[in-house]
Amino acid sequence: MFKILFTLLALINFIFAASSHTCKACHPTIYKEYSSSIHANSSIYNDKIFNALWNKHPLKKEGKFKCAKCHTPSDKALFAPNVKLQANSIQKSEPISCQNCHQIKEIHKGKFANENIYLQKEKYFYSADSKRKGQKLIFKEKSTLFGLFKSTTGSPYHDIDYSNEGYYNGNSCLGCHSHKKIENGFEVCSLEVKENKKSKESCIRCHMPKTLGSFVNLKESKTHASHAISLRGESYKELAKYIDLNITTTNKSAKITLKNQANHTLFVHPLRLGQLRVSINEKLIKTLNFHRVIGKDGKPTMPWLANSVVKDTTIKAFETKVFEIPINKGDRVEATLGYYLVNPKAAKKLGLTDKKLLEFRILKRARY
Repeated sequence: MFKILFTLLALINFIFAASSHTCKACHPTIYKEYSSSIHANSSIYNDKIFNALWNKHPLKKEGKFKCAKCHTPSDKALFAPNVKLQANSIQKSEPISCQNCHQIKEIHKGKFANENIYLQKEKYFYSADSKRKGQKLIFKEKSTLFGLFKSTTGSPYHDIDYSNEGYYNGNSCLGCHSHKKIENGFEVCSLEVKENKKSKESCIRCHMPKTLGSFVNLKESKTHASHAISLRGESYKELAKYIDLNITTTNKSAKITLKNQANHTLFVHPLRLGQLRVSINEKLIKTLNFHRVIGKDGKPTMPWLANSVVKDTTIKAFETKVFEIPINKGDRVEATLGYYLVNPKAAKKLGLTDKKLLEFRILKRARY
């Protein structure tokens, strides 16, 4: 009786309040992960870095929020002419809703940025499940023996389509996470995703790995695809699995080999700064920076002012970098690879003081 009542209440809630909060009734574990993710906190009201950038952006005075397509696509009101950004409930709690991501039908490649093409069909969502790939689960209820027994297939709240290839190979992510050019035609960032036929890795396998816990409370499963992965939280350590860092030595030198096994460039965001710190006998002797510095007239600027690349030392997809340093016999060598969410110099200009945003996050460490 309790299950029937719960189901009815959840269904009523879904019909009259189709939002990410509605999904919580049947997907509590996933909703909890989503709530702490960057997708649920991508607006200027929750993202301190984005807020700091927006406060300095010239479009703020004009009230033209052109970032909505990717940062707050759930706030549909912003897509109407002359509508200004407001601190509404969507902006604060679900700027990128569950429905928004699960209804991306396809991606249209664009010169300045890609575009998400959404399915215009209510209560119909795409998802990925290798065991059901190609299937479309439409809710059906069957009665047998004059109604004494009933069986159902699919979800009573929405239809599920497992046939969209973009949810398996990660292409559904590339509407927003591919490249971005500004009005002058300059590309401020690009992941430069490369396909490796020998590798089975994709955006989904790395950023949404299988983790313990049922994906839905109406049907138990041992694992589900994590919806919490973000470079902002502890889950950034997942990236370390795709980085090799090794040290080999001779009597006179130490060779440090760094290999990026991810299928995209590392530290490509204009604000990001990767660093390799090399110590000998616990004393820091060398720091190597990995970043893409953009600017104008050979000097770093904010992204919207840039027209050229000042410096690019990022680590490309599948690239191997080798560094050699002189040592003496018996020296203890340590190499530490990590990154800053915001380059300390840029953070100072933006007025960012939150310690969590300014900390050096260690990805990999090697010792010899």
